[in-house]
Amino acid sequence: MSKAAKTRTIDMTKGPILGPLVRFILPMIGGSIFQQLYNTVDFLFVGNFLDKTAAAAVGASATLITCTIGLFSGISVGTSVVAAQAMGGKDPERAEKALHSSVTFGLVGGLLLMVLGILFAPDLLRVLRTPETVLPQAQTYIRIYLVSIPMLIFYNMVSGGMRSYGDSRSPFLVLVVCGLLNVVLDALFIVWIPLGVAGVAIATAITQSLSAVLVAVLAMRKTNPLRLSFRKLGFDFAVLKNVLFIGLPTGVQTVIITFSNVMVQYYINDFGETAVAAFATYYKVENFIYLPIMAFGQASTTFAGQNTGAGQFRRIRKGTVMTAFIGAAVVGCLAGIFLLFPRTIYSWFMKDPDVVTNAMKIALVSFPFYWIYPFLEVCGGAVRGMGHAITSMVVIILNLCVLRVSLLAVFSAKVHTIESLASVYPITWAGAAICFIVIFFVLTGKKMKAQAAAEAEA
Repeated sequence: MSKAAKTRTIDMTKGPILGPLVRFILPMIGGSIFQQLYNTVDFLFVGNFLDKTAAAAVGASATLITCTIGLFSGISVGTSVVAAQAMGGKDPERAEKALHSSVTFGLVGGLLLMVLGILFAPDLLRVLRTPETVLPQAQTYIRIYLVSIPMLIFYNMVSGGMRSYGDSRSPFLVLVVCGLLNVVLDALFIVWIPLGVAGVAIATAITQSLSAVLVAVLAMRKTNPLRLSFRKLGFDFAVLKNVLFIGLPTGVQTVIITFSNVMVQYYINDFGETAVAAFATYYKVENFIYLPIMAFGQASTTFAGQNTGAGQFRRIRKGTVMTAFIGAAVVGCLAGIFLLFPRTIYSWFMKDPDVVTNAMKIALVSFPFYWIYPFLEVCGGAVRGMGHAITSMVVIILNLCVLRVSLLAVFSAKVHTIESLASVYPITWAGAAICFIVIFFVLTGKKMKAQAAAEAEA
């Protein structure tokens, strides 16, 4: 293997824990920030050059878009886990089969999602009670955006394969290039060629498609431990079954989280256009905290996957705890910065003072408690990385769906304020975090005891 390949590859099964984890996490945090540029820059241009109706249209579409791709994002996690366990267990052939089967499955499913989404988007937006003033632009935005869904899924599958052997740098470089291009295209299609929300969607579709092309080029390099080859695309059903065993519950979990957010959107829409735009504005700022948390969770999944393959369960416990506390510290600092200058920050995204004021109210309820979320995501990621995706799904269903939707119904009926809707987030984060922490320590404890017993018998 070349020196460059060794630099990209991170073996997390031996040696110091902190250094490799940091080298893996930093590009993922950077990548998540640039990936967020796709929608954030869209919203910046919409909020400053168009109006709050256009902003509400982009916001109303966002949750539905997340729901359409959530299942396949979960399957990409399954790809990463199966491939990481194979790499940790020194079985590159199995890792290769996991990658190519997943990419094939993702492309077929992505095309189906694209067609169904374009056909039924108007009906789904109406089911969500999207305001009639917002509906035409929301339909335009989501239909154009959906054209790039197969390419987005392809990117997620391939980058999941890269993460399995510790390469988070290559996907990061792709997102840097495409994120910067997205800024240029937004300016082109909104300011110089005024296409409205259609221009925003076109810019995003182009850059997401380009990201898929670039990551494919990088994944096909001969120096890669896990190399993509279009000639090998196809289904190895035995391996795909294992990928789906982990990936489908994770995908269902993602869809369920999104469904609970759809229910939030349902109740938000009842407050009118200003509230819809306020939550949409809040989400754009929130994502700069949320996406780094996802990076910590993905790192935890890869770390646990590689070390499960190598049978290093004590190392999994130590690395996961370390990652969770680092994540909580980083998130606490980010949330603190946003709470210090809320009006200034939200004014970057939206000129309307009523929208900004309502977005600030939402942030003041959730941001002080955001440090809880890394414990949920990191411990949950480790549980999935160890192969217990169904357990993870059950925790998410109970806390982020059943409990959240129940609280939404009660708070909407009894209190009916924007702040009460926002409060369901920290309450359900805490419930899920406690469950995942307990499950993680029970699982690793059992594995360590079984290993100790086996060693004693030997």
